[in-house]
Amino acid sequence: MEFSVIVPALNEESYIGACLESISEQTFPRNGYEIIVSDGGSNDNTVKIAGKYADKVIVSEKRGIWWGRNQGAEFAKGKYLVFIDADTRIKEDYLETVHRYLESGVVGLTTAFELDGADIKTKFYEYISNCYLGLNSKIDNISLIGINLCVPRDVFYKVGGFKNYALEDAFFSRELRKEGRTYFLIQRKVVTSPRRLEAYGAIGLCRYYFELGMMDSGRISNLYISKYLKYKKYVPIRNPDQRAIDSLENFKALSKFLSDIQRYVYK
Repeated sequence: MEFSVIVPALNEESYIGACLESISEQTFPRNGYEIIVSDGGSNDNTVKIAGKYADKVIVSEKRGIWWGRNQGAEFAKGKYLVFIDADTRIKEDYLETVHRYLESGVVGLTTAFELDGADIKTKFYEYISNCYLGLNSKIDNISLIGINLCVPRDVFYKVGGFKNYALEDAFFSRELRKEGRTYFLIQRKVVTSPRRLEAYGAIGLCRYYFELGMMDSGRISNLYISKYLKYKKYVPIRNPDQRAIDSLENFKALSKFLSDIQRYVYK
Protein backbone atom coordinates (compact mmCIF):
# COMPACT_ATOMS: atom_id res chain seq x y z
CA MET A 1 0.00 0.00 0.00
CA GLU A 2 1.66 3.22 -1.18
CA PHE A 3 -0.88 5.80 0.03
CA SER A 4 -3.35 6.27 2.83
CA VAL A 5 -5.54 9.25 1.95
CA ILE A 6 -7.04 10.66 5.15
CA VAL A 7 -10.02 13.02 5.18
CA PRO A 8 -10.91 14.60 8.55
CA ALA A 9 -14.57 15.63 8.68
CA LEU A 10 -17.25 17.14 10.88
CA ASN A 11 -20.73 17.85 9.46
CA GLU A 12 -19.45 18.08 5.89
CA GLU A 13 -22.35 16.46 4.04
CA SER A 14 -22.39 19.27 1.45
CA TYR A 15 -18.79 18.71 0.39
CA ILE A 16 -17.45 15.30 1.35
CA GLY A 17 -19.11 13.34 -1.47
CA ALA A 18 -17.32 15.33 -4.17
CA CYS A 19 -14.09 15.17 -2.19
CA LEU A 20 -14.15 11.39 -1.86
CA GLU A 21 -15.26 10.88 -5.44
CA SER A 22 -12.23 12.83 -6.66
CA ILE A 23 -9.96 10.67 -4.51
CA SER A 24 -11.51 7.44 -5.78
CA GLU A 25 -11.01 8.45 -9.43
CA GLN A 26 -7.22 8.77 -9.42
CA THR A 27 -5.00 7.60 -12.27
CA PHE A 28 -2.88 5.95 -9.59
CA PRO A 29 -3.85 2.24 -9.27
CA ARG A 30 -6.78 1.91 -6.87
CA ASN A 31 -5.21 -1.08 -5.12
CA GLY A 32 -2.23 1.13 -4.33
CA TYR A 33 -4.09 3.48 -1.98
CA GLU A 34 -6.77 3.43 0.68
CA ILE A 35 -9.29 6.10 1.64
CA ILE A 36 -9.85 6.82 5.34
CA VAL A 37 -12.46 9.23 6.68
CA SER A 38 -11.86 10.38 10.24
CA ASP A 39 -15.11 11.82 11.55
CA GLY A 40 -15.42 13.92 14.69
CA GLY A 41 -18.98 12.91 15.60
CA SER A 42 -21.04 14.43 12.79
CA ASN A 43 -24.79 14.75 13.31
CA ASP A 44 -25.61 15.06 9.59
CA ASN A 45 -25.13 12.59 6.70
CA THR A 46 -21.34 12.85 6.56
CA VAL A 47 -20.67 9.32 7.82
CA LYS A 48 -23.35 7.81 5.59
CA ILE A 49 -21.89 9.48 2.49
CA ALA A 50 -18.36 8.53 3.52
CA GLY A 51 -19.37 4.89 3.67
CA LYS A 52 -20.04 4.89 -0.08
CA TYR A 53 -16.43 5.72 -0.93
CA ALA A 54 -14.09 5.14 1.99
CA ASP A 55 -12.30 1.92 2.82
CA LYS A 56 -12.41 2.90 6.50
CA VAL A 57 -14.63 5.32 8.40
CA ILE A 58 -13.45 6.10 11.93
CA VAL A 59 -15.82 7.99 14.21
CA SER A 60 -14.55 9.71 17.34
CA GLU A 61 -16.34 11.96 19.81
CA LYS A 62 -13.17 14.01 20.21
CA ARG A 63 -13.08 16.99 17.86
CA GLY A 64 -10.42 19.12 16.27
CA ILE A 65 -8.92 18.84 12.81
CA TRP A 66 -5.50 18.05 14.28
CA TRP A 67 -7.02 15.16 16.22
CA GLY A 68 -8.99 13.93 13.20
CA ARG A 69 -5.84 13.74 11.10
CA ASN A 70 -3.89 11.94 13.81
CA GLN A 71 -6.76 9.53 14.42
CA GLY A 72 -6.95 8.65 10.74
CA ALA A 73 -3.20 8.05 10.66
CA GLU A 74 -3.54 5.50 13.48
CA PHE A 75 -5.49 3.24 11.11
CA ALA A 76 -3.36 3.89 8.03
CA LYS A 77 -1.29 1.23 6.29
CA GLY A 78 0.24 3.30 3.51
CA LYS A 79 3.89 4.17 3.07
CA TYR A 80 2.78 7.77 2.54
CA LEU A 81 0.03 9.70 4.31
CA VAL A 82 -2.00 12.23 2.32
CA PHE A 83 -4.32 14.57 4.23
CA ILE A 84 -7.13 16.17 2.22
CA ASP A 85 -9.74 18.50 3.73
CA ALA A 86 -13.37 17.47 3.27
CA ASP A 87 -14.24 20.59 1.24
CA THR A 88 -11.38 19.99 -1.21
CA ARG A 89 -11.20 18.00 -4.45
CA ILE A 90 -8.00 16.69 -6.01
CA LYS A 91 -7.25 16.39 -9.71
CA GLU A 92 -7.16 12.88 -11.16
CA ASP A 93 -3.35 12.82 -11.43
CA TYR A 94 -2.74 14.16 -7.91
CA LEU A 95 -1.43 10.94 -6.32
CA GLU A 96 0.57 10.06 -9.40
CA THR A 97 2.21 13.51 -9.32
CA VAL A 98 3.03 13.72 -5.61
CA HIS A 99 4.31 10.13 -5.64
CA ARG A 100 7.27 11.13 -7.78
CA TYR A 101 8.32 13.83 -5.34
CA LEU A 102 7.90 11.69 -2.25
CA GLU A 103 9.87 8.85 -3.80
CA SER A 104 12.71 11.31 -4.46
CA GLY A 105 13.09 11.94 -0.72
CA VAL A 106 10.83 14.94 -0.05
CA VAL A 107 9.55 14.70 3.55
CA GLY A 108 6.58 17.03 3.15
CA LEU A 109 4.66 18.30 0.16
CA THR A 110 1.62 20.40 -0.54
CA THR A 111 0.24 21.76 -3.80
CA ALA A 112 -1.23 25.09 -4.77
CA PHE A 113 -4.98 25.52 -4.87
CA GLU A 114 -7.85 26.82 -6.95
CA LEU A 115 -10.92 28.34 -5.35
CA ASP A 116 -14.12 26.75 -6.56
CA GLY A 117 -16.41 28.99 -8.63
CA ALA A 118 -14.56 32.15 -7.68
CA ASP A 119 -15.12 35.64 -9.10
CA ILE A 120 -12.33 37.87 -10.39
CA LYS A 121 -11.47 39.39 -7.00
CA THR A 122 -11.34 35.97 -5.40
CA LYS A 123 -9.19 34.65 -8.24
CA PHE A 124 -6.78 37.51 -7.58
CA TYR A 125 -6.59 36.51 -3.90
CA GLU A 126 -5.98 32.92 -5.00
CA TYR A 127 -3.16 34.02 -7.32
CA ILE A 128 -1.46 36.19 -4.69
CA SER A 129 -1.72 33.47 -2.04
CA ASN A 130 -0.19 30.82 -4.27
CA CYS A 131 2.62 33.14 -5.36
CA TYR A 132 3.38 34.01 -1.74
CA LEU A 133 3.41 30.38 -0.64
CA GLY A 134 5.52 29.37 -3.62
CA LEU A 135 8.07 32.12 -2.97
CA ASN A 136 8.17 31.36 0.74
CA SER A 137 8.80 27.72 -0.08
CA LYS A 138 11.83 28.64 -2.17
CA ILE A 139 13.21 30.74 0.68
CA ASP A 140 12.73 28.51 3.71
CA ASN A 141 10.76 25.44 2.60
CA ILE A 142 8.01 25.51 5.23
CA SER A 143 4.96 26.60 3.25
CA LEU A 144 2.71 23.58 3.61
CA ILE A 145 -1.05 24.00 3.90
CA GLY A 146 -3.47 21.61 5.54
CA ILE A 147 -6.04 21.46 2.76
CA ASN A 148 -3.67 18.98 1.07
CA LEU A 149 -0.52 17.72 2.72
CA CYS A 150 1.63 14.66 1.98
CA VAL A 151 4.23 13.09 4.26
CA PRO A 152 6.01 9.74 4.60
CA ARG A 153 4.35 7.75 7.36
CA ASP A 154 7.58 7.17 9.29
CA VAL A 155 8.42 10.89 9.25
CA PHE A 156 4.89 11.73 10.42
CA TYR A 157 5.38 9.65 13.55
CA LYS A 158 8.95 10.82 14.04
CA VAL A 159 7.76 14.43 14.46
CA GLY A 160 4.79 13.36 16.59
CA GLY A 161 1.97 14.09 14.13
CA PHE A 162 -0.18 17.20 14.34
CA LYS A 163 -0.29 19.21 17.56
CA ASN A 164 -3.21 21.09 19.09
CA TYR A 165 -2.32 24.48 17.61
CA ALA A 166 -4.63 26.96 15.89
CA LEU A 167 -2.39 26.79 12.80
CA GLU A 168 -1.50 23.14 13.22
CA ASP A 169 -0.34 22.78 9.61
CA ALA A 170 2.19 25.63 9.93
CA PHE A 171 3.65 24.13 13.11
CA PHE A 172 3.74 20.69 11.48
CA SER A 173 5.58 22.20 8.50
CA ARG A 174 8.27 23.63 10.74
CA GLU A 175 8.77 20.25 12.38
CA LEU A 176 9.01 18.50 9.01
CA ARG A 177 11.60 20.99 7.80
CA LYS A 178 13.94 19.74 10.55
CA GLU A 179 13.80 16.28 9.00
CA GLY A 180 14.57 17.20 5.40
CA ARG A 181 13.30 18.95 2.31
CA THR A 182 9.70 20.11 2.02
CA TYR A 183 8.12 21.28 -1.21
CA PHE A 184 5.31 23.54 -2.39
CA LEU A 185 4.18 22.36 -5.82
CA ILE A 186 2.94 25.43 -7.65
CA GLN A 187 1.08 23.43 -10.31
CA ARG A 188 -2.47 23.47 -9.01
CA LYS A 189 -3.74 20.02 -8.19
CA VAL A 190 -6.58 20.76 -5.74
CA VAL A 191 -9.82 22.73 -5.88
CA THR A 192 -11.13 23.94 -2.55
CA SER A 193 -14.15 25.80 -1.22
CA PRO A 194 -13.84 29.60 -0.86
CA ARG A 195 -16.26 29.56 2.10
CA ARG A 196 -13.83 31.03 4.63
CA LEU A 197 -12.86 33.80 2.22
CA GLU A 198 -16.53 34.48 1.51
CA ALA A 199 -17.28 34.60 5.23
CA TYR A 200 -14.42 36.87 6.29
CA GLY A 201 -13.52 38.79 3.15
CA ALA A 202 -9.91 39.15 1.99
CA ILE A 203 -8.85 41.63 4.70
CA GLY A 204 -10.65 39.74 7.45
CA LEU A 205 -9.09 36.46 6.36
CA CYS A 206 -5.60 37.98 6.38
CA ARG A 207 -6.28 39.24 9.88
CA TYR A 208 -7.51 35.80 10.94
CA TYR A 209 -4.36 33.99 9.86
CA PHE A 210 -2.03 36.77 11.00
CA GLU A 211 -3.46 36.83 14.53
CA LEU A 212 -3.52 33.04 14.83
CA GLY A 213 0.09 32.95 13.70
CA MET A 214 1.05 35.52 16.34
CA MET A 215 -0.75 33.55 19.04
CA ASP A 216 0.78 30.23 18.04
CA SER A 217 4.29 31.67 17.92
CA GLY A 218 3.96 33.17 21.40
CA ARG A 219 4.96 36.60 20.13
CA ILE A 220 2.06 38.35 21.83
CA SER A 221 3.10 39.13 25.39
CA ASN A 222 1.69 42.64 25.78
CA LEU A 223 -1.73 42.33 27.41
CA TYR A 224 -2.85 45.69 26.01
CA ILE A 225 -2.23 44.45 22.47
CA SER A 226 -3.57 40.93 22.98
CA LYS A 227 -6.96 42.17 24.17
CA TYR A 228 -7.54 43.64 20.69
CA LEU A 229 -6.85 40.33 18.99
CA LYS A 230 -10.08 38.80 17.87
CA TYR A 231 -8.76 35.44 16.73
CA LYS A 232 -6.93 33.56 19.47
CA LYS A 233 -7.99 30.07 18.43
CA TYR A 234 -9.26 28.17 15.40
CA VAL A 235 -12.81 29.10 14.40
CA PRO A 236 -14.91 26.49 12.52
CA ILE A 237 -16.40 28.00 9.37
CA ARG A 238 -19.88 26.60 8.95
CA ASN A 239 -22.01 29.66 9.71
CA PRO A 240 -23.20 31.43 6.52
CA ASP A 241 -23.71 34.65 8.48
CA GLN A 242 -20.14 34.70 9.78
CA ARG A 243 -19.05 37.56 7.52
CA ALA A 244 -21.77 39.87 8.82
CA ILE A 245 -20.93 38.93 12.40
CA ASP A 246 -17.24 39.52 11.83
CA SER A 247 -17.81 42.89 10.17
CA LEU A 248 -19.84 44.08 13.13
CA GLU A 249 -17.32 42.79 15.67
CA ASN A 250 -14.40 44.31 13.77
CA PHE A 251 -16.20 47.66 13.76
CA LYS A 252 -16.84 47.44 17.51
CA ALA A 253 -13.20 46.54 18.19
CA LEU A 254 -11.98 49.46 16.06
CA SER A 255 -14.36 51.87 17.80
CA LYS A 256 -13.18 50.77 21.22
CA PHE A 257 -9.53 51.05 20.17
CA LEU A 258 -10.05 54.63 18.91
CA SER A 259 -11.95 55.57 22.06
CA ASP A 260 -9.09 54.25 24.23
CA ILE A 261 -6.58 56.29 22.26
CA GLN A 262 -8.75 59.39 22.57
CA ARG A 263 -8.97 59.01 26.36
CA TYR A 264 -5.22 58.49 26.56
CA VAL A 265 -4.48 61.64 24.48
CA TYR A 266 -6.85 63.82 26.53
CA LYS A 267 -5.35 62.79 29.88
